[in-house]
Amino acid sequence: MAYNRWAVTLVGQDALLIKMQNYSSQSEAVINKVLKETGGQVAVDKITNLIPISNEDLRRGHRHARSSKPLNVQYFNLGFRVRPKKSFEYIKYPDLGIGTSQRNMPQDFMQRGLEIAVDPITAELIKGFDELNSK
Repeated sequence: MAYNRWAVTLVGQDALLIKMQNYSSQSEAVINKVLKETGGQVAVDKITNLIPISNEDLRRGHRHARSSKPLNVQYFNLGFRVRPKKSFEYIKYPDLGIGTSQRNMPQDFMQRGLEIAVDPITAELIKGFDELNSK
């Protein structure tokens, strides 16, 4: 089974780090809440938009993964994991450049989607900390 893991770091996210320090006792709860309410879905949307579409499948009238909600989100403390659903496991092949996609370059749409999602998720986290301030 092909396996790959990506992680996103908060380099250059100084505003968020300052807010986390200011609300250190409540940071964990705010982060978990925001990631569960919006963060996971933002990441899924950004990744899904980058999934390549095969012209051959479209010509045959097949429904493509991009339009079929192919990803699941599993939440855990201070994070989440995005994985393809069982019926869409095949999208890992073009992503990693393995299997029948071996002759092709890896497309890395999972990693690129996560990188694109960092800024919107960070903005939501900052908004979550600002809501604490207004209470």
